[in-house]
Amino acid sequence: MNAGDAFRIPEPGTTLDSHLWVVISDPVVDQARVLIVNFTTRRKDSDLACVLRAGEHPFVHHETCVNYAGAKVVSEAQIQTLLRKGLLSNHAAVSPGLLQRIREGAAASVRMSLVHADILIEQGLIEC
Repeated sequence: MNAGDAFRIPEPGTTLDSHLWVVISDPVVDQARVLIVNFTTRRKDSDLACVLRAGEHPFVHHETCVNYAGAKVVSEAQIQTLLRKGLLSNHAAVSPGLLQRIREGAAASVRMSLVHADILIEQGLIEC
């Protein structure tokens, strides 16, 4: 698993829903604390720290926002278990430029929890 990898868990009732999730921390540095965020359709009350336009990723077909408030910390082992069970479907990784924008948005977002932001800060991926 690498930073920028993207996946979807289509099974209802799992702890992660059917949004596209992206790894934004560095799993090579910390396999036990992998920070992931999801993409969600832009709405009036959306966090605008990172807005994606159609085509910036194959999954994005309309204006989309990164949902920093819904960020989760999982382990690489948890993700690998879901993969083995067929509960996770891989998607194209985000580009390095988009990954950087998502991380910058994490630093700018007032909805990203400090605990989650600290993972990125500790890894030297963002500054706050």
